[in-house]
Amino acid sequence: MQLTRRATLQGLVALPVLSRARLGEAAQTAGEDPRLLVVLLRGGLDALAAVPPHGDPNLAAARGSSELPESLHVPSMLKLDGLFGLHSGLSPLLPYYLSGELLVVPATGIAGAGRSHADAQAALFNGDAGGAGWLDRIPERYSRRPLKVWRTDPGDQTMDVLSNLALANPRLLADILRAQGDRDDLTGLLERRTADAATLFEQSATSAATALCAEDGPRLAFLEMEGFDTHVAQGAATGRLGSALEALACGLVSFARECGPAWQRTAVLVVTEFGRTLSFNAMGGTDHGSASVTFLLGGAVAGGRVGGRWPGLSQPGEGNSLAPATDLRSIFKAVVTDHLGVPRHVADHVLPHAAGVPAMPGLFRS
Repeated sequence: MQLTRRATLQGLVALPVLSRARLGEAAQTAGEDPRLLVVLLRGGLDALAAVPPHGDPNLAAARGSSELPESLHVPSMLKLDGLFGLHSGLSPLLPYYLSGELLVVPATGIAGAGRSHADAQAALFNGDAGGAGWLDRIPERYSRRPLKVWRTDPGDQTMDVLSNLALANPRLLADILRAQGDRDDLTGLLERRTADAATLFEQSATSAATALCAEDGPRLAFLEMEGFDTHVAQGAATGRLGSALEALACGLVSFARECGPAWQRTAVLVVTEFGRTLSFNAMGGTDHGSASVTFLLGGAVAGGRVGGRWPGLSQPGEGNSLAPATDLRSIFKAVVTDHLGVPRHVADHVLPHAAGVPAMPGLFRS
């Protein structure tokens, strides 16, 4: 079931705020194992829209969005601190932030990962673009129980291929989309794709929680959600991206509720392959950029804050995009070692592309 944004905002106070219980001693039984869900937002998430830096004095100039003024507006109830806020579509996650179970890390990326979907995803997971790479290596290298990573069937990557072809010419992508639409208007076609992805993600998130929380089930899961490659008609508070973010948030809330008591031993890592350009293109969208934003959610997360470092918008990074300030690999290493308990010497085999990168400290409860 899809929730309207108005209903979501009105129901914030009614959402259960999960307790901030600390993790106990090292897990002794299978039921006490830590859980991890990795969610890949395929396409490249616009960080300035998802977590707008409302306190950065250069936001309006960097966004270049005089024609989309609502993209710069952050309601006071969604301001996380004096610098950052949440997109209204992510409002279902606000109670988790307030209860200390949501950590936001802005300006995350891997330098030199490239702006092709295939190249960036391969760099992200240190493996094939269609696989989960380092996540798959955890049960191979270190697991008390030889269980594979739970996942749904791989998503349709047709749009990734088309977007790569259209990197230098977003109008080409629009023409292809219109041709696929069989005389339907472009906006309607994109909205239907977003709605389909939303329904699939919420169903998959609930199924993942059921699997992870089973006494003898897997402890690692991987999900993908498309709808973030917004070259065309991105929208602001409403529109394609807003709908995708709302669907993401509702799916994560469904996952959390389905986890039950196991939520206190769970971490959800939400990543994307790259960010978007700071300003909008002529088609009301944003193109492939560098850094984006990473979310950590769960009872095991030391959240309720914005972590990492903010590079500011006074000097845009390469290609008029946000420069990376936190190496994503440092977050991956912390997830593997500090949350899952993989020894650091084994973690270097799980994450060979991060062998010289220190784990980001303080991401999880002690």
